[in-house]
Amino acid sequence: MDFLTTPLPAGWALATWIVAAVLLARSARRAPWRLLAEDFRLHGWLGSVFAIALAWLLSARLAGGLSLHLLLTPLVALMFGRHLAVVAAVPALAAVLLWHGGDWTGAGATWLLAAWLPASVLDALRLAADRWVPRNPFTFIFLAGFFSPGAAYVATVFAAFAAHHAAGTAAWPALADGFLPFGLLLAWGEAFLSGLLTAIFTVYEPRWMATFDDARYLKPPPRRDGGPRA
Repeated sequence: MDFLTTPLPAGWALATWIVAAVLLARSARRAPWRLLAEDFRLHGWLGSVFAIALAWLLSARLAGGLSLHLLLTPLVALMFGRHLAVVAAVPALAAVLLWHGGDWTGAGATWLLAAWLPASVLDALRLAADRWVPRNPFTFIFLAGFFSPGAAYVATVFAAFAAHHAAGTAAWPALADGFLPFGLLLAWGEAFLSGLLTAIFTVYEPRWMATFDDARYLKPPPRRDGGPRA
């Protein structure tokens, strides 16, 4: 899932660092920092940094230097929005590198694959569901909290598979026989964990779910005559 133990060629490393820097600057500029002005949200966001770092440290090592781990960035994107989620992944990634070691040249590619891509996929799916599916807490928890993180993880697995193969950082047997099948299985873990925590936070601490709006998802259905239901 990362390029911290499978060094990238110099050209790939430079290109991914440049792309990551541009996208990170864009997210930092657009991030709703005002959300963190309230202590409970700031504490939740800082806790998310720790949770992402822990999830990335608890990785399964595969043949060929490959690794798989949960992402948690889709869940954080639901909690605080896509831009704050990808920013939170930066100190988390730095903590992983400082604690576990690894090749810093692969940090740009790792951030793109483990943070920016899954958070962006989740955000796109969430917005699509918000537009085309009836709005209620069940559809939010199931589609945004369960299905979308799982789909984001699958997209990340295929993107990492293609990147490793194109860059020549892993042999085909290690990718096809280990990384791909186990990665697709782990997508269920990402979906289940994100769905469970989304349900808990939506019910008991909705202030942590910035993408859940009571006015939209708890709005009573209209009456048949077009007026609001009493």
